[in-house]
Amino acid sequence: MLEILIVDDSDSLRFILKAFFKDIGHCQEAVNGRQAVQKVVDALDRGQRFDVILMDIMMPEKDGLDATKDIMALLNERQVPEEQRPKVIMLTCLNDPKNMLDSQYLYGASAYITKPFERELLFETFANLGLAPSPLDAEAEEA
Repeated sequence: MLEILIVDDSDSLRFILKAFFKDIGHCQEAVNGRQAVQKVVDALDRGQRFDVILMDIMMPEKDGLDATKDIMALLNERQVPEEQRPKVIMLTCLNDPKNMLDSQYLYGASAYITKPFERELLFETFANLGLAPSPLDAEAEEA
């Protein structure tokens, strides 16, 4: 089972994402970037880690870009090996190439998905990041 951190200020989106991933992972939630950073600190202090962080960009208190930057700095400070670092998937309504490039190249995100999105896109992204089997593999097995 994957350890998943869902970071979004929308209660309904967090609820939907938890339902999407109930069969493949254990989900924790944060309502803003500040809480997300603290949850990563707490997990590291317990010798645990997240496999993936689903991070909204626009949130109160600390936005997703700043939270991702802080999380990456924390992982560097704690000398967490690359293969043990969470994949950060930005989930945002900002369909903007600059934000997309900044989130990945300046802040360390692994992927960027624009809201609204389909469940299949999330699972495809998980598969592309090596977090889950490819949906295409499952279709091929059924055929």
